[in-house]
Amino acid sequence: MERSSQPRNEQELVTRCVEQLVRRLPEGWSASCRREASVGGLVVDLLLEIVSPDGKTAAFVVDAKRSALPKQVNNGVAQLKRCLESEDGTAEPLFASGYVSPWTRTLLQAQDVGWVDTTGNIRLSAKSPGLFIEASGAQRDPWPDDRPLKSLGGRGAARAIRALIDFAPPYGVRELANMSGTSPATLSRVIEMLDGEGVLTRSAQRGVASVDWAALIRRWSADLLAGERAQFESSTFLEPRGIDAVIEKARRSQLRYSITGSYAASRFAPVAPTRQIAIYVDDPTAFAAELDLRPLPDRGNVRLVNAYDPLVFDRVIIDEGVTIAALGQVAVDLLGGPGREPVEGEALIEWMEGSEDVWRRGS
Repeated sequence: MERSSQPRNEQELVTRCVEQLVRRLPEGWSASCRREASVGGLVVDLLLEIVSPDGKTAAFVVDAKRSALPKQVNNGVAQLKRCLESEDGTAEPLFASGYVSPWTRTLLQAQDVGWVDTTGNIRLSAKSPGLFIEASGAQRDPWPDDRPLKSLGGRGAARAIRALIDFAPPYGVRELANMSGTSPATLSRVIEMLDGEGVLTRSAQRGVASVDWAALIRRWSADLLAGERAQFESSTFLEPRGIDAVIEKARRSQLRYSITGSYAASRFAPVAPTRQIAIYVDDPTAFAAELDLRPLPDRGNVRLVNAYDPLVFDRVIIDEGVTIAALGQVAVDLLGGPGREPVEGEALIEWMEGSEDVWRRGS
């Protein structure tokens, strides 16, 4: 299919978004819209009305923006909420743009705001008449802008993100670079991107004034899950005497390691008994030999993960003689994991929010 051109203005953007919606309406339903309508005493970009076969109407107050950077989206959502708070009806908020990224969709869903874009990504709902539409369009921006950094999935970005999570601001870029061993250039690119997405705020001196580190962990995880970085290579082994025996051996190990995943999180925010321990190591074969672990690909209780970068050994926590990976690293690993691991990741983030003085440097 030939890729369509980017909307030239907001009027064309709105027209194409409405066309995408109309194509997906159930049989017998219809739609009409009023541009620059007054809702709750405020002028909105569009008031969309969808009519059911029995004549009932679902109204949507629409904020349209050509660019869907999270900071701009948050401003638009605030405008929508102000309109709806002043309006006595039952209209629902809806965000429209040329392209709404997976991360922006996550932010909108968390605020109970629907979306539609010109590529066909749609989610909207109404209680009366009952209506729910969800459809998928492009999963990557068809018209990427000229920002130098568009993903947090690379190794350089990972080092910058970990620095922003691990160290409490305020700080300048060069100061943070010196503290973390991260390139000032890479830090600047990441900071520019995150400032545009509303995850951090800059100071007047172009340093960093504040970081929403929990949002940053979730944002980082979203890019990793989108496939921007290859899955870590790992091997599974068995310690017949259980995880406690692994811990005792690790305490005596002369090799570099850091524990991540469920076991690491359970030291701070236990959710359920841990059946497998995940450990970052430089060489899984050498580490398994030192700890006398048996290869067991299917049912092992020890997963040795090839360290994708020395970063996983930076700013570790020594807890009762056991080396735990930095909690920001543990949290992002869990959010992208299988089974109950994302739940454990959220539990760990909740614990971290109340214990910054324990794990965050400079808090």
